Amino acid sequence: MLFILFEEFSNFGGEVYRVELNGKLIGLGSSFYNFKDASSVFYNPSNLNYSSESIFFGFGLLYEGINAVSLSYKFKNKPYGIGLYLVLTDNIEFTSLPDTTKPPSEDNKPYIISIENYLASAIYLSSAYKNFGVSAKILYQGISNYRAFGFGFDLSVNFKNSSIILKDFLPSLLYWNSKTTEFIPPIIILSTYSQYKNFLLSTSLDFSTMENRSFDRLISFNNFSIGFRFGIEYNLNVVSLRGGFRNSKPSFGFGINYKNYSIDYGSFYHADLGLTHRTSLTINF
Repeated sequence: MLFILFEEFSNFGGEVYRVELNGKLIGLGSSFYNFKDASSVFYNPSNLNYSSESIFFGFGLLYEGINAVSLSYKFKNKPYGIGLYLVLTDNIEFTSLPDTTKPPSEDNKPYIISIENYLASAIYLSSAYKNFGVSAKILYQGISNYRAFGFGFDLSVNFKNSSIILKDFLPSLLYWNSKTTEFIPPIIILSTYSQYKNFLLSTSLDFSTMENRSFDRLISFNNFSIGFRFGIEYNLNVVSLRGGFRNSKPSFGFGINYKNYSIDYGSFYHADLGLTHRTSLTINF
């Protein structure tokens, strides 16, 4: 019902808040969501009940000029966590025309009127009860003189090795100072995994109502799409090797685990934009 009610407002504005910065998640084709550390704040809050006290830091070199960072903390002996997520882009050129009533031409060339920076941020406040979890999000976006504030909620539930995650289930709202309201449409993720000796196999399906969305999707209609992800990991004690597919697009990565420290790297390929890189550090106390 929520998907139908808000499909007319669907757009790509909320995608900036769904950039995944966990290196293990990316290396496994964005298919594994059963983290038991502070990264659960961002990806699966129901796991906070099973997570140790920890700090998570993620960093992404997305594409040229676009960087993203995330930082979260899971409290000791409490099913609570907090997180901060940022996306930064600088040197964005705003242009105009000498005569705005005419199209660009040799005699009406665009010129730069300002160079601006873009910032998107989200503060996460997360908690879990038994197998259920929720993350409340305070959202912000800003560029030039335009500002937006908003809020949203993520829900998740665990069933043994499977999870159901509902992102922006209400959905989320952004209120711009230009007197416009932006709706971030919901997305549902179904994730499961299995472990056999040194191998981990993970899969996920996601369902969204994003207008004309075809990139990174298995099936796409006008206002509805389905994505399929698959990943496999081979654990060599200290080092883990990973590979996967985000639909038809390959991903790969590795992890290094030493005592209470985990460093994870993941990357996937975009046909037009090239490789994107994600690195994360987890410290368990």
